[in-house]
Amino acid sequence: MNEINNNYENYLINKYNIDLSPSFICQSGATGPTGPTGPAGGGTGVTGPTGSTGPTGPTGATGEIGPTGPTGATGEIGPTGPTGEIGPTGATGEIGPTGPTGATGPTGAVGDAGETPVLTIGSVITGDPGTDAAAVITGTAPNFVLNLTIPQGPTGASGEVGATGPTGATGEIGPTGPTGETGPTGPTGEIGPTGPTGATGEIGPTGPTGPTGPAA
Repeated sequence: MNEINNNYENYLINKYNIDLSPSFICQSGATGPTGPTGPAGGGTGVTGPTGSTGPTGPTGATGEIGPTGPTGATGEIGPTGPTGEIGPTGATGEIGPTGPTGATGPTGAVGDAGETPVLTIGSVITGDPGTDAAAVITGTAPNFVLNLTIPQGPTGASGEVGATGPTGATGEIGPTGPTGETGPTGPTGEIGPTGPTGATGEIGPTGPTGPTGPAA
């Protein structure tokens, strides 16, 4: 109650400039009616500082995975990268074993008859006893020259000395007969096996990837 009276006295002093000291007041009168409510105090005070952040709550359960969206359109194919350099040639492989001999082919047709050769006797040489006889044909078809080497025969036993007969004339050497026709060509020899293929060169680098196409 005293707090209320003190507030009321302060209100009268400030409002009506009334002197409420003991020397001014002789006696207390009857209590007057309650005065009007005083004006409200000042506006809302300044907001206090924000408190520190509380601890983070527990992580909630993971939600269900949503449906997969539609696939976007395929982008255009990028340009092909440049061709890589050709790798070095591999070493030649070892020669494989020779394959079996193939069957003999059919005899070829008989060739046309050649020109009739003209044979002329060239030199006739007597070789040493015990050596082999030799015949060498030179010249260009159809004109040939026959050169002969005839070894001397061994010396025979001495016979009785006969009467010396007349020396006969040396007969001429008869002409050589014509050359026979050329025989058929023999079969062709086998072709050797093909060597193994060399190692493949290294693959060149892949070209850059083309840009991704626009999203659907």
